[in-house]
Amino acid sequence: MRSQTDLQNHTAVIDSLIGPEANNFISQMAANMETGSTLIVHPDTGKQYHVTQGQLDAFNQAYSQALSESTQEHLTGLLLQDKILEQQIEFEDQKNAMIDEAQVIATVTAIAAEIEVADESTKIGMEKYATDNDLRSIKQDTRDKYAASIEGMVVASRTKNMLEQYEGTIIESTTFVTQMTGTVQAFYDQAGVSVDGMFLNQLNLAWSGVLVGVEDEFWTDNIHTEMGFFPDPVAPVYEVIPQ
Repeated sequence: MRSQTDLQNHTAVIDSLIGPEANNFISQMAANMETGSTLIVHPDTGKQYHVTQGQLDAFNQAYSQALSESTQEHLTGLLLQDKILEQQIEFEDQKNAMIDEAQVIATVTAIAAEIEVADESTKIGMEKYATDNDLRSIKQDTRDKYAASIEGMVVASRTKNMLEQYEGTIIESTTFVTQMTGTVQAFYDQAGVSVDGMFLNQLNLAWSGVLVGVEDEFWTDNIHTEMGFFPDPVAPVYEVIPQ
């Protein structure tokens, strides 16, 4: 069972005071107001039913925090942190895949490095080992997996850094678009991120038939570390593109 939060605990205290305990107090006092009742209550009667200053402050603080953490901007920020974590995990997976495929290739190249200079008996043994272990060539599949892992690391790195650098623009644009299209919950349930295949400085966020492309000065800011294409820098842009 999930433990209660501070807000839930403080809410329960307030609700108890203004609910069953308040009704109990009202019943007792109403009885004293009936004709014939001569009980004079103590001046401090009822103080135990007050909402104390401490209870009020504790509730308001917890409630205010919950409200601030429930804005769409805050929740989108949390979602982006989850997406960044996903890219960090993807990067590690691709890195490990690259290492694994490199080891497969290295097993073949280790034989290749020695076989020409080995003596005859060693050559025979190496040839048999290569045959028995299917190491007579670097397989095309191994080469393809090695290349794919490198590309996967690059994509994960770029996506993660775009998510961080574009955060403000992403929050602003997706808040506007989700409210305009009535897809707020769908965004949090379904949103996926990817770098655009044509506009290489654009990060796409897609959900429920909506695609938002966010651009920033990523390339300009990182031109000293980028290699390859260098599109002209553009002002931050976001657009809604029906899928």
